[in-house]
Amino acid sequence: MAGIALLIPVYNNQRGLLDSLAALQTEEPLDAVVVDDGSDPPIEVPDQANGHRVYRLRLEPNQGIEHALNEGLAFIRRRGYEFVARLDAGDVALPTRFTKQKRFLLEHPNCMLVSSHVEFVDAQGRHQYLYRVPITPEQVCRKMHLRSCFLHPAVMFRASALDQIGGYRLNYPAAEDYEFFFRFVRRWPAANLNCPLTRTIITPNSISVGRRRTQLLSRLRIKLRYFDPRIHESYVGVLRDAVLLMLPAKLVLLWKRRWLRAQGTG
Repeated sequence: MAGIALLIPVYNNQRGLLDSLAALQTEEPLDAVVVDDGSDPPIEVPDQANGHRVYRLRLEPNQGIEHALNEGLAFIRRRGYEFVARLDAGDVALPTRFTKQKRFLLEHPNCMLVSSHVEFVDAQGRHQYLYRVPITPEQVCRKMHLRSCFLHPAVMFRASALDQIGGYRLNYPAAEDYEFFFRFVRRWPAANLNCPLTRTIITPNSISVGRRRTQLLSRLRIKLRYFDPRIHESYVGVLRDAVLLMLPAKLVLLWKRRWLRAQGTG
């Protein structure tokens, strides 16, 4: 059995899933665990993708990404994988991603979570911007109070960590990953590799106005839950989300897009 399980939740995105599986590199053995969250028609998967085994789990009816992720994690824990990597349907794991992340975790036994910068492209695959994240555990520990320091489809973590922190909680809709990663950061060192290892597609309608407000509310509740009065970023993070909640949603989305582009294109 491979030591890495690649967890891919999917809902009504057959083409994107097949693209992600077809792009898997062969330098590091892994098993892909696809969780079909009630797609109509059901998602179909090959038995193998570039030599990697592919397993399909299915939820009925559609239950939401938190349930799909927890279903996948339960399967992964039962089978005894050492590492869990994430990817979303349609996104691409760049060459050497899994090798570099696994090596980092093996070389840093106290670290339980690692990710990297992420390249964003449009539907035609054209580069749009590079999303940069804090690198060192010290930076991550502080910046988590401002925003998540990890993009969900780019992470790898030790499966054994789930025995202590559990899976994804269901009461933080649209920000379940932020809360999940916060539990890692509060217990163990977590870091990012200083290079892009995942490519993700920008979808114009991925965040609706209603969903954006839901996400902001969840993020604010998370920041209040993990508020640390000793850290300046805790105060700034809470204040920022409170202000964003009072601004028109379209203005918030416009600001976010401009801010992301300002992060750099290198």
